[in-house]
Amino acid sequence: MHDPCETSPVTKRSALLRALAGWATMFLVQGLAIALARRVSDWTADSVAVQYWTQAVLVAALVVPAILLLRSRVDRRSAAGMGWARPFGGAVAIGAGVALVSALVVWGPALLAGWITVGRVDPVQILVFLLVNTIVLVLYEALPEEIALRGYAWTNMRDGWGPAMATVVVTALFPVGVALSDACRLVVETVLGGDPDPYSAVPEGTDPLVYVVQLTLFGLALVAARRLPLAGALGAAIAFHTVQLTVNRLILGGTVLVDSGVEVTMAAPEVMALVFVHIVLGGSFFVGLRMVLPDARREVPRRSAA
Repeated sequence: MHDPCETSPVTKRSALLRALAGWATMFLVQGLAIALARRVSDWTADSVAVQYWTQAVLVAALVVPAILLLRSRVDRRSAAGMGWARPFGGAVAIGAGVALVSALVVWGPALLAGWITVGRVDPVQILVFLLVNTIVLVLYEALPEEIALRGYAWTNMRDGWGPAMATVVVTALFPVGVALSDACRLVVETVLGGDPDPYSAVPEGTDPLVYVVQLTLFGLALVAARRLPLAGALGAAIAFHTVQLTVNRLILGGTVLVDSGVEVTMAAPEVMALVFVHIVLGGSFFVGLRMVLPDARREVPRRSAA
């Protein structure tokens, strides 16, 4: 049986305000964490490692409890209602499996066709990359973003407006999160007396159009993962988020923090468009799974927990 609180109506106004609160919590904390991490890194010799680890830990440690507090104190509903429930194992396995299978389907033929070539391969460094990248990625992005956006924000929008509008709003908010985050970062660094970098509404060195298109597609795929009719469905979104970005970074040679251990050469810059194909294919797999898994068709319309 459902908890009566989970089935009580949610007004459109309160649903929108709560969704915006979840979105703002994620990206304000991210901006704060970046600013604080940069100050901490100034006091150490290995500034890059300290900065990335510090901001990752801060984001996870602040966003996750804040969202769970909003869910329990403001919404007065269970975390399970937004896809945050045990067991996570099945959902995580599906999310990771979809990301890996779609990666093989997309990048495997590209390798066979000669669109990409693999040079240096360092197995030990690959293991180091997978360990370090996964931990930092989960703490800094995958876990807090999914619980705040596809968990809290999307669920509240769905309960007040329905799943279609929830998907549109949360997906639209996703690419502009960096604009809020960097504004917060700039303010905090200025207050702390630092020498802040100029404001940017997109990550440094990123083409704005490409960034918006990629995050829009990624956001839609993550919503599709969140909507799987599984206990702990957010686990699928978190796992897909983590594995899909890990594949990208592996192909691109790693991150500022850690080298991937693999040297990949592309025949032309346009080959990177396969990143979009990977995302779309993964999202399509999730939609297909939702159609065939038990009770998948019972989610629309709804006012109860997923």
